[in-house]
Amino acid sequence: MLCGVIIGALGVLNDVTVTQASAVWELSASASGLPRHRLYRAAMRIGRDHIASSVHTLVLAYAGPAIPLVVVVSLSGRSVHDIVTSDEIAEELLRSLVGDIGLVASVPITTAVAAYLAHRSHAPAEHRT
Repeated sequence: MLCGVIIGALGVLNDVTVTQASAVWELSASASGLPRHRLYRAAMRIGRDHIASSVHTLVLAYAGPAIPLVVVVSLSGRSVHDIVTSDEIAEELLRSLVGDIGLVASVPITTAVAAYLAHRSHAPAEHRT
């Protein structure tokens, strides 16, 4: 199950981090005199949109294929408690949760590293610290 969770989230995680790093790099190139902390804050405003979009995408990507499973389980005559705590449902919830946590953590880390590297690359020599 753990491998499935990790593999399922890697595609979205890759997309978010590459897109976020690209946004930081472009912000830095367009405003080369921008201090690193302002570059980071500007990029994080973009990153919040990346997070929101990707979390919704990830939840829908896992929820869509799970709908037939939910229908079958709900028609089985089991109680709501049994359905919610079943392995099948718990696995889908866990996949979404782990993927979302990874996405939320990856954007600030990616933004900080990209801001540092882009600032060093695009800043005039006297502003590099």
